[in-house]
Order: sequence, then C-alpha cells, then structure tokens
Amino acid sequence: MTKNMSRYGALLLAVVLLVGLSCNVAAQKKVTIVHWQHHSPARLELVQTFAEEFMKQNPNVKIEIESVPESDYFQKLLPALAAGSGPDTFQIPTGQVPAYAASGVIQQIDPRVATARQIENDFIAPAIKRLKYDGKYYGFPVDTQTIVLFYNPKLFKEAGLDPARPPQTWDELIKYAQAIHKRDVKGVTTQMGVATGGYGPVLVSLMIQNGAPLWDNKTQLPDFNSPQAIEALKFATDMVTTYKVEDPQFGQRYNAFRQDKLGMVFGHPAMIGSFRTTAPNLDFLVAEVPAPKAGGSRSTLLTSWAYVVSSKAESEICSKWVAYLTSADAQKRWTLTTGELPSRRALLDLPEYKSDKLLAPCMESMKKSVPAPWTTRSLDDELVRKAYQMVTLKGESPAAALKWLTQEGIKAEKEQQELAKP
Repeated sequence: MTKNMSRYGALLLAVVLLVGLSCNVAAQKKVTIVHWQHHSPARLELVQTFAEEFMKQNPNVKIEIESVPESDYFQKLLPALAAGSGPDTFQIPTGQVPAYAASGVIQQIDPRVATARQIENDFIAPAIKRLKYDGKYYGFPVDTQTIVLFYNPKLFKEAGLDPARPPQTWDELIKYAQAIHKRDVKGVTTQMGVATGGYGPVLVSLMIQNGAPLWDNKTQLPDFNSPQAIEALKFATDMVTTYKVEDPQFGQRYNAFRQDKLGMVFGHPAMIGSFRTTAPNLDFLVAEVPAPKAGGSRSTLLTSWAYVVSSKAESEICSKWVAYLTSADAQKRWTLTTGELPSRRALLDLPEYKSDKLLAPCMESMKKSVPAPWTTRSLDDELVRKAYQMVTLKGESPAAALKWLTQEGIKAEKEQQELAKP
C-alpha cells in the first residue's frame, strides 16, 4: 500500500466514524410529545402508566401529559391549535375528525406505523368509520361506548318475571315495566319499572333501531323528520305519558337503580364500574337493548373519541404513541379500569369476555353499533333531551318536537363544522 493510499484510507475511516457518530447523536436526540386529553382520575393514572411504559421502550422520547376537565377542554384546545402552540397528540370526538383533517390541523396516521388496511383489519368498522378522510385514517378510537339495558333480577323475581329472560322487544319492555312498577294508595311511585332518563344516546339508539336515517345525504345535515324517528320518540315518551312506567319525579334514575327501586335502566356499559364502586352489594344484570319487534335490530349509537396527531408533530413517533394507547393490551386495561369498551375485533370475542355475564352483552352491542353521522356534540344529548322534554313536559307531539330538533340540529351542525376548523 502506498503512502498516499494509506492517508486516503485513514481519511475515509475518519469520515465514516464522524458520520456514524453524528447519526448516533441524532438517533438519541430527545423527542418531546405533548399529549392532551379530557380528565378523569382513572384515565389520567392509566395514561401516565402507558407513557412510562412507552418511554422505557423508546428512551429518546419524553411524553408530557396534560389532563383537562372536559368542561374546559375545547375552550383550551381550539385557541391553542389556532395559535400553533397546541399539543402534539390529543383527543377529539370521533365525529369531528373529518373536519379537523380537512382543515389541515391533524395529520394522517403514519403508514409506517399502521396502514389503512391494517387499521380496517384490526378495528370494527363502526369505531373507525368517522376516522377516515380522503382515503386515509386520521386517528385511533378510544372511549367507545354503546347502549345496553341494565336490570335488577331481584325485582324481576318479585314481579314474577324470569331474570334469565330479559325483554326482547319494545312491547315486552313495557309489559315487564308494568309488572315491576309500584305506586302507593295516593298514586305516588314507590318503585319504577324502566327509565331512559330522556338521555340523548338512548333516544337516538331507539331511532337507529327503528330504521330512522337521521341524516340528509343531499344536504349533509341532520334530519329527524322520518316516521321511524317519530315512532321511536313516541315509544320513549309514552313510557312517561301513557304507560306511566317511568316517573321523572321519582328521582335520578341511576340512584334509584342503585337502591333497588328501579327495575330496568338504559345506559352506557361504563356504568358497570360505577355500580360496582358506588353500590357494591347491588345485584344487577346486563342485556342488549330490546328490538322494536321480534327479530328486529338491536343496534345502538356508538359514541367515541379519537386520539389524533397534530399536523406540526413528528409523524412516525407520535403515530406510534397513539397506536400504543389503543393497542390490544391497552384496550383490555382501559376496559378494566374505565369501563370503556374495546374496539379491536380480536378482543370482542375473547373467552374471558364471552363468559362474563355483564360484559358479554356489551361486546355484542359493539358489533352492532352505529356511529352518529353528525359533528356537533349538542346532538349527542342536549338538543335530543330538549325535544324529549317538549313532549313529556310541555305536551308537544313527537313530530313537532323532532321538527324543532331538526332545525336546531342543522344550526348546531353548521356552527360546529366551522368551529372544528381552528
């Protein structure tokens, strides 16, 4: 080897070493992920645990979590995003994902982490339907809930009903409620048969079951004026006004259920954890919601949020983080801790869920769930509840109440579509 070649080789080696050192330094450069979500103590503690695990697996990542009360969440999130100072990853209601994606505020899930086909194979269709925009997925589902029927086997037995056979149809629901409902000599309710509480997701679920479209595909705006929606609202309000098996004066429905004073109550599966914590001695069971008619639909409204990645964030690592938050293991722990249901296909048929008399009906309800077509959160409960009260408290007809709901829903939807464009 000549002297010049030796010098050249040494120089080349030095360059290689220098480049390698630079790459190594770059690889170990700290990446900070600022993560926001709405708050509850159980959620915060578990997400912090997930963050610690993720950081151990990814030593170059630092995750900063900010948990904000839901009542203040959007007042803080939207201005921060508009100013470009918002979080890297955060939660938004699933229905708002397309608007955020269209405005460029969030970015698609990095295909290096999960392709569209992988997401569709891993998650049930209702949970991800609103997460897709322009052929790409912009988030992972979290906090997924449906509607189920909770019932009290003790009150069933006292009324001569079989706890092993909850009501299967709307007509049976009324008959069961009439058997359970009790009044004193003055006609005052002492034990209530059934309750919806006028809760929006329950009422919308009844409409979905009954085949109501709820959405005008031409205008891309809400529409509750169908005969099916009117019939469903009439069924719910008749429990109060005609059959008198739900008494709004009897008190808060979940408290009544905890006290063995209510036979059946519609609610989210997350109430399983609430009942176990607040009334540990309460004996209760869970069933899928009764169908309008024998063999009819038992679908209910799917409500959910999504973890998304800000457009300004580092794509791959942030997508990897939100994927970790919704992994199979994370969803199992999330269900155990918060009561929210899993949305991964593989989890819904787990033997441990199928053999659980409380969780099995909830998992079946997930398979049949339907996501809301709107963006505005006011149609999730507030406006629908007001339409219900127009009938039960003011004597309006269900048709008139739903005409009002459609008008107000259109206004709210247009406003929300604008608000979701920070």
